[in-house]
Amino acid sequence: MSIIGQQNEIFEELRRINPEVIEDGVSDEDRYISSVYRIMYVLKEVNGGSGWSLCEHLRNGGRDQEHDPTWDNIARWTEGIFNLPEEFKWSQLENNCRQRRKDMLSRICAVNVKKTSGGYISNSREIYMSAQDNSDILKRQYKLYAPDIVVCCGTYEAFTDACFKDEEIKWQTTARGVWCFKDGTTTVISFSHPAARVSDCYLYYALMDAIMEILK
Repeated sequence: MSIIGQQNEIFEELRRINPEVIEDGVSDEDRYISSVYRIMYVLKEVNGGSGWSLCEHLRNGGRDQEHDPTWDNIARWTEGIFNLPEEFKWSQLENNCRQRRKDMLSRICAVNVKKTSGGYISNSREIYMSAQDNSDILKRQYKLYAPDIVVCCGTYEAFTDACFKDEEIKWQTTARGVWCFKDGTTTVISFSHPAARVSDCYLYYALMDAIMEILK
């Protein structure tokens, strides 16, 4: 069965238990599989609504407006990773956000550890506990998507305790202190949330620097 077919089965099961669950994962299987790297972003939760599809939202490029802060950054990160080792100037990345989202967001996998929506500010303990409750689901998703790169966006503890609780993780740091570990051919990176209160350019170049070193 295809990735999308298995993904649909997962969320059909979840919605029989809780119809408010929000679908996440891969939005365009062909584009995800054919990309230079399979990138899985692990996020906390969506902000608002119930029973809708994050996959459809991303397939359409996010919000129908120029800026969508979280997804602007993820689209930039994705474009940068796909084009490594080429380096972009910030002037090439700062604008044209809507088109970049449409080009990039359908190529990624985006997974929330909490499958229902939250508020503007996430509750860290609630996020962590939700990840543990969803441990079996997160493991199934991780195995299904078989990513080359996992970027934990402020979720490394919740995600790793859910998916690797009984395994020995050999964390390492890059030369500039970004934590990561290898799981077979997959690299799992602990990084900031894309909406962190840090300049977008700092987030972008910190992640590119780390991934360039990791992929050498």
